[in-house]
Formats: sequence, C-alpha cells, structure tokens
Amino acid sequence: MLNGASVVKSRSKTVVVCDAGPLIHLHEVGCLHLLADFQKVIVPHGVENEVVRYRRINFAENDIAWLLVPARLPLERSINTICTLFALDSGEVEAISILTHEPDALFLTDDAAARIVAGKLGYQVHGTIGILVRAIRRDLLEPEEVIETLERIRYESTLHIKESLLQEVISTIKENTG
Repeated sequence: MLNGASVVKSRSKTVVVCDAGPLIHLHEVGCLHLLADFQKVIVPHGVENEVVRYRRINFAENDIAWLLVPARLPLERSINTICTLFALDSGEVEAISILTHEPDALFLTDDAAARIVAGKLGYQVHGTIGILVRAIRRDLLEPEEVIETLERIRYESTLHIKESLLQEVISTIKENTG
C-alpha cells in the first residue's frame, strides 16, 4: 500500500466538487494528498477564497488535478431557493451550481445543510471521514494509518464530529480489517 507521502499512480475516474470543509480538514491532518486519487477536483472560486484565507493552501504545490472555477455558474430558481432556505454560504451555492453541470461528480462537504440540499437534489455526497475511509479501499493508506488519523482528528482538526460517530467509524474499521 501507499503511505501518506506517496503520489497516486492510477487515479480513479471520479470527479469531485469540493466545499471548503474537507479541503481544510484534510489539510489539517496531513491528508490533502488523498484528493490526488480523483480524476479532477473542482474548487469553486468562493471555496478557493475561503480555503486560502483560513489555511493558506497553495493549490499549485500539490500533485492534484485541480480545476479552480473562476465564476459562479447559473442556478435554477428552485435550486437557488432551496440553497437560500438552508442558508448555504456562497461557496456551497457555487458548488451546487457546478454539480448541476457535473451531475455525476461527487460532492465533498462536511456541512450538514449542504449535505441535505445536495442529497435532496440527487447528488452523491461524502465528507472528510468518507475520504479517509475510502483511502483504505483504494489502498492509499493502511487501516492503522486511517485509525490513527481519525484519533488525531479531534485535536488536530477543526472538524466538528460527534465522538460517538467517530468511535463507530474506528470500530467498524477495526472489525473489517482485524
């Protein structure tokens, strides 16, 4: 298996649209490189601004197929209304608008409201924890590395996750790999 510092040799064919949360949280625990496994990582302008402001991530320094989208794409009135009702921020709205043009893309967000909206619109959604667990299936990290990262996430990351959910994920990994 690859360790955390390795470059992925064969990317999956999956395209992802990112919200700021997973980018920030993966960066905080030293796992941003896991996104290099995706064919393309689409980052809306508002998300890029938020990430650069809070974590100073330099997108050019990573071996990731970034696609930084400079402008918000048009959004149907009904979708704009649901985004407003759920009080999504500008980066999340931009991500949803990109998903309307990239319907097969995976949406990466840790925001509960954004997850609900995207799910209701029929998009596949995952977050930071999902990317870490996926790393085991894709042979990017050993199960022990993911468990160690999950245990560190509570004090090295700004990700808000219930302790019971975190322990459930850790237990599931141990049961399925032990």
